[in-house]
Amino acid sequence: MRVVADTNTIVSGLLWTGASRALLDAARDRRISLYTSAALLEELAQVLPRAKFARRVVASRMSIPRLVRRYARLAQRIVPADIGPAVPGDPDDAAALA
Repeated sequence: MRVVADTNTIVSGLLWTGASRALLDAARDRRISLYTSAALLEELAQVLPRAKFARRVVASRMSIPRLVRRYARLAQRIVPADIGPAVPGDPDDAAALA
């Protein structure tokens, strides 16, 4: 199965347990193929420093750049398709859909 996860899912998987972590574990175990793009990695790097994640980042015992690199190694980087204008109602999802 090929999967492109949105940034919220990746943050949850990196910092908490549950379904999102199971998704990352499935990619580590090669039960799924996880894909990302430069834009999604950049978004992850911009979201992780938010104050609401600070305690979880500290608890992970990893720096934010290391968390991003860890995810980047787990997912195959692709060049997204041009899907035209942003997705109505949620333009942030355009990068994941592309």
